[in-house]
Amino acid sequence: MTKPDDSARKHRKFTLSEKIAIVRESLLPGVSASHVARSHGIAVNVLYYWRKAYREVADTDLTKVAAHDAADKELADLKLQVRNLERLLGQRTLEIALLREKLGKNHDDDATA
Repeated sequence: MTKPDDSARKHRKFTLSEKIAIVRESLLPGVSASHVARSHGIAVNVLYYWRKAYREVADTDLTKVAAHDAADKELADLKLQVRNLERLLGQRTLEIALLREKLGKNHDDDATA
């Protein structure tokens, strides 16, 4: 029995946007999943898995996103970044205070000895 040649089996990696487009195509009325899977060269079970995984994303209409929604998201991201930076600054300030305290004690101990 011979081993199948690896070059005979070609695995295509689909990007997320390609997967979502294929899922959207398979959800159109009157279109069968097997026809869509065959036309894109994937197994039907892979298409069903993609449908399950990306259904919520495929159902959203990305063209309806308004400019103010993008600005709100950017503002929320910036606020989160500021909060994280403030937390990090607080941690570093505490570390510096603890190190200064420890260095101060070590210098006091050396002077009394």
